[in-house]
Amino acid sequence: MDIVENRAHNRKEKKGPVTELVERVYELEVIAQTLKNDYLRALADFDNFRRRMERDIEIKKREGVEALICDLLPVLDNFERALNASGDNAEGIKKGVELIYRQLVSILEGYGLKGFSCVGEKFDPRRAEAVGYVECATPEEDNQVVEEVCRGYEVAGRVIRPSRVKVGKIGSKLESSPEAGTGEIEQENQESNS
Repeated sequence: MDIVENRAHNRKEKKGPVTELVERVYELEVIAQTLKNDYLRALADFDNFRRRMERDIEIKKREGVEALICDLLPVLDNFERALNASGDNAEGIKKGVELIYRQLVSILEGYGLKGFSCVGEKFDPRRAEAVGYVECATPEEDNQVVEEVCRGYEVAGRVIRPSRVKVGKIGSKLESSPEAGTGEIEQENQESNS
């Protein structure tokens, strides 16, 4: 009797291959639907995060610009006062402009701006832009910055405007350089020699 019951029990539990496959397909469909829902939810969360970050970046930019402008408004006011000042006192006007200049420099330094000069250093194209060449007599001055036309600036160690400079070249190199034939550089050389 045990054998008969066992066989009957096995027949009830034992399923055909088609039934097993149908059940397995159903299980996999449920898993796939769950994963699809999780994916769509994560995609929506990421899209919301991206939009929120873009909005926050825009707000921070606007706040930064507003803060800089608010700090520069007193400088603008002082320039207006200087322009409206009557009188022929050139020394007083010069002192006023110097004060405004120092005020502006102080504000910009508060935002991390630092000026730098390359005069006396070897020419470095990452920090300086050569706008002309000057003939030099000694090899030590060759490829060295000898004159600064415009000061360079950096913020947080990153150059935001390279220094515009004139670079020393030994006479024979100056004549053989491809730029030496241009009138602008020759004119700059003549101006610097006079």
